Amino acid sequence: MVIVHGSGTSDRSNAWTTAYANGLVARGIAVLHPDKRGSGKSTGTWQTADFLVLADDAVAGVEWLRGHPRAAAGNVGVIGFSQGGHVVPAAAARSEHVAFVIDVSGSTVPIHEQVSDEVTLMAERAGLSSDELAIVANVQKLGMRYAHSGEGWDGYATALAAAKSGRLGGMEVIEGFPTKPDAPAWRFARLVGEFDPMDYWKQVKVPVVFVYGGRDTQVRVAKSVRRILDLLDPLELNYTLMVFGHNGHALYREDQLDLLARWIKSGGQT
Repeated sequence: MVIVHGSGTSDRSNAWTTAYANGLVARGIAVLHPDKRGSGKSTGTWQTADFLVLADDAVAGVEWLRGHPRAAAGNVGVIGFSQGGHVVPAAAARSEHVAFVIDVSGSTVPIHEQVSDEVTLMAERAGLSSDELAIVANVQKLGMRYAHSGEGWDGYATALAAAKSGRLGGMEVIEGFPTKPDAPAWRFARLVGEFDPMDYWKQVKVPVVFVYGGRDTQVRVAKSVRRILDLLDPLELNYTLMVFGHNGHALYREDQLDLLARWIKSGGQT
């Protein structure tokens, strides 16, 4: 299988993906663990690549692995981590050679909604009051408006400055917002913000495993699971859903790796 990294820069030094690569290799699975484009020794840049470009990168990895003499050419799939879970269904929808798909901690909502959820979850973890949560939500709303339309910078900048001048100043939940109108985050938001992975999950014809941690603090797991049940069940997608109640976003379990390895070797049979 081919590993598809999550958001931002990520390469073969990533501890999470490395743990999966090593764990699955130890269980007899051939794994291609590439550097994400623009990371490590990979050329290009992820900042200007939308998810379809990243999906094509994953498909290129599948084609390379299919040609390796020690890989089973007819049973090569993709595994996406976090934001990589948005990329892998597009890879499967764009290539008939993707034999299976595994999504680890990837939300099933559009990116702009996932970003909003992540900010809200961070604010809730910080123990903010209802009034403070409303302030963060307003800054987030104005920021998303600017990201998608290029309009409303002054309103966003004023709201952000006001938030920083109060008790929220210095907190990660507010300090993480971009402060310049030409910040790379805005360009990336415009590039992928409207991307809805369900548009591609609905096209997937091969076996799928969704894996979540019940204590994920970055993804609203119940929301993503509900979307899977509501939108994919009617299509009779061959999927398996695993929710490990006591694990978080970067989950890793030996028993889970045992299950995944057996599932891959069986050709996606549960």
